[in-house]
Amino acid sequence: MKHALAIAFICLGTVPAIAGGTEDPARVDPLLDCSTPILDADTPERASILRVQAGADALVKDLRQTYASRLAGLFWDQQEGAESRLVLRLTGDEPVEARALTVCGEPLTVEFIASQMHTREELRKLHSDNLEWLRGKFPGLQGTYADERTGEIVLEIYTPEAQGTDFEALRQGAESRLDAPLRIEMTTAKVGLAILNRAP
Repeated sequence: MKHALAIAFICLGTVPAIAGGTEDPARVDPLLDCSTPILDADTPERASILRVQAGADALVKDLRQTYASRLAGLFWDQQEGAESRLVLRLTGDEPVEARALTVCGEPLTVEFIASQMHTREELRKLHSDNLEWLRGKFPGLQGTYADERTGEIVLEIYTPEAQGTDFEALRQGAESRLDAPLRIEMTTAKVGLAILNRAP
């Protein structure tokens, strides 16, 4: 399973921030395990990362079901040459002990971070319910998504269309309205049709 962040461009509405979000009951995913061929790795280290993801596919699905009511985010934290980490962000104060596993012959740590503000469904609903308000409030807004890794609603602002704007004041006001943290990313790259039509 690969982590992916999908930008919800303003003219298109919202897109899930993480691969493996709300699932279609009729959808049947291929079964992945340690024998799944790794075809898109250009280094042995990269192949090891992808093999662990494939081998942990059933574990990820089980964790999503087990912690569904508390799940604020689930993502991979992997770097070439380092042990893999699978991180679950959870609402509620009840701690969950980390797990040390071996997957496809490689070490894997499953880490749980409790006391998060919103489940991912709650954060996505806050995001989608306030999308039009955000568009009218933030000059130059051209993309936005709910970041499952951090629990933030992220706004991508096109800098040339936002000169002179006090974004710190806008951010504080928006956080008060949404009851969720907001991250503003400034860019000089204008979103074009090639990006708008890109598959997540």
